[in-house]
Amino acid sequence: MDIRRLPASQGLVWFRQAIDLGAKNPRAVFGASLLAIAALYAAALALAVILAALVVGGKAEGKTPDLGLLMAVAVPLTLAVMLLVPVLLGGLMHVIRETEAGRPARARDVFAPLRSAHGRRLAWLGLVQVALAVLGGALMVAVAGSDYWSDYLQAMHVAMQGGTPTIPQPQNSGLLFLVQLVFNYFSYGLMLFAIPLMLFSGAGLGDALRDGLRASVRNVGANLLAGVLFIGALVVAAIVVALVATLLALVGGAIHPLLGTVLMLLTMYGFAAAVLVLVVGAAYLAWRDTFGAAPLPPQVHGFEA
Repeated sequence: MDIRRLPASQGLVWFRQAIDLGAKNPRAVFGASLLAIAALYAAALALAVILAALVVGGKAEGKTPDLGLLMAVAVPLTLAVMLLVPVLLGGLMHVIRETEAGRPARARDVFAPLRSAHGRRLAWLGLVQVALAVLGGALMVAVAGSDYWSDYLQAMHVAMQGGTPTIPQPQNSGLLFLVQLVFNYFSYGLMLFAIPLMLFSGAGLGDALRDGLRASVRNVGANLLAGVLFIGALVVAAIVVALVATLLALVGGAIHPLLGTVLMLLTMYGFAAAVLVLVVGAAYLAWRDTFGAAPLPPQVHGFEA
């Protein structure tokens, strides 16, 4: 598949366009994002409830919870949640694509990939994400030293018990930062490009991963610029939203404690939905421009509210 070579400034174009995503049909786009998050939370909650029921059931019978049974239940259920993630991200990308093309779209179309062969194949990317997590962990252990991770987990355990932990220092901290930066860039780029390649371009898993890797290498400047802009904007927005959520919690709590909690949770939920639209939308824009699915848009000369 042909891959366009894009200028680094294209990252700014994606950032600007991603901010405007959803303007044509905000109910569909942001509603789809809310549904995707709700579905993932529901799946994670179901997992927690099942595991809690096993633990409580064992204690009720006066037995120590069977660790083997817990793992036998937790591993496949966790894997099922991981398989669901790329499918829902693909569904949100589908809603964004339909909206940007001027076609009718609804929030529940986020589940459309579950009804198509191409969409269901996205679940394989969940296994790829698991493999990348294992590989990333192995790389971190190799660079930071095996003692660092065991000492870090011990420090977290002490902190959770209310103690004062001693934070360990990794070996080769500069190299560790560089390895994490490079690994995260390619792993996220690989996944975000693979989703539209499989869903819209009809590529198989292997071809999508290969082309996603090639695109990450070929247009590293544009991809990195977009990533830096998004991270910077996310940090600033998170601070603002945290302040707003705290204020709403105080105001609502003055009326009723439950109201304050609900207002704070709704604010954070809406913020998470907006961030998801920006990230997934930017990935769609990058796929569209990188693989020639549409003519390149004009260069940025300003921002729209």
